[in-house]
Amino acid sequence: MAISQADLAFLQSRINAKLSVHKAQFIVTTHFSADRVNDLRNVPPITLPELESIFNRLIARHLIGILALNHGDTFNIKCTTSHINIPCAVEKNSSAQATITHKSIAITIMRKANFISKDPITFTV
Repeated sequence: MAISQADLAFLQSRINAKLSVHKAQFIVTTHFSADRVNDLRNVPPITLPELESIFNRLIARHLIGILALNHGDTFNIKCTTSHINIPCAVEKNSSAQATITHKSIAITIMRKANFISKDPITFTV
């Protein structure tokens, strides 16, 4: 069953509720949500519980490392069990008035066991 835009928006809001205390959030791009998450090349299809599990483990294991990244840095989230890869970029705002100072932008997603990331940093979950 395909993941809807509403499903992704709800998941994103749940993840961001956990990150709000750190003035951080995850955002999925249109490419991620409209083009890639339900792509037929993802065999088996990516599921919402898989995504939620990946983001929960990422937060539990790597939040400090992600928050330490600088504006413009890129990284890959790699799930060793599902072979899902999520290349991301960091956007930081240093304004004192900013309610969100760290955004991790999930650029795309794919299920590919032998994916080789160009990103220098990989967070394995």
